[in-house]
Amino acid sequence: MKYFLYCLLLISIGACTPYPFLKKGHFINEVDEYFNLKQRMNIWVYMDFLTKENTEYGVRMDSLYPMDRTVFQKIGLGKRSVHVLFSAVPKNLPRYHFVALLHKTNKFDYVAYEKFQGTESFYYFKDFELDFVDIRHVVIPYGSNGLVSLLYYIDKDRNLEQRFKGMAYLAEINARELQRQTPFNGSWQVFDCETDELISTTFHIRQHLTKQSKIVYLKMYAVYSNDRGITYAKILTRDDPDTVRLKLCPNVYVLEYVTPSGQLMQRDSLSIGF
Repeated sequence: MKYFLYCLLLISIGACTPYPFLKKGHFINEVDEYFNLKQRMNIWVYMDFLTKENTEYGVRMDSLYPMDRTVFQKIGLGKRSVHVLFSAVPKNLPRYHFVALLHKTNKFDYVAYEKFQGTESFYYFKDFELDFVDIRHVVIPYGSNGLVSLLYYIDKDRNLEQRFKGMAYLAEINARELQRQTPFNGSWQVFDCETDELISTTFHIRQHLTKQSKIVYLKMYAVYSNDRGITYAKILTRDDPDTVRLKLCPNVYVLEYVTPSGQLMQRDSLSIGF
């Protein structure tokens, strides 16, 4: 209560104002990517991130976890220099924090940072310590003047072996995708068959549902004997066409149209190769 009242007092002088979050951010459960329609960019995460928030885990796109602000300040990321894309904690153990931020300018002092040079990408990183927490800060330059920060922090006793293992993959794959500058289409896809088995297909979707909800998540599941697995997802807006062209594995698929809040709007089926 004392801290809350203290913050109310400081808000009047700007000392306790919140970090700004970017709008137009989307995260679809079962899909390991965050999308931002305004920035036309995506950030890869792991599959065990869920949008459902509770006190322990979840993806937050409009509020921080309690320690985030302290970590930002430790690294030197002021609220005037960055926008927050999301702050997330996975459902599975070990519980760590993964935060993505977009810098407002491309100016950054790399003097104390190491450079990782991969075959297709590069990024800069530096490790910090804060009480009983280990922190890795990754900075990814991309495009002509873009700059993204990825933060990974975890309790020290959970970071003893293969330090920052979870961050190494996320840093490299996001650097590769951002620096490759592939056209943004707000979609995601995985395959469960060989390339030579893929079938090119064009099918109609229920684009009119965007009249009921400005944003609709289209999720496509491959149906197996006793289960199903998501293979494709797309964020539909009112500007999208009413057809989708994909390469798909031979299978029976279920298409679900879902609102961002999770409400099922429509369910269809599609057969490919039968």
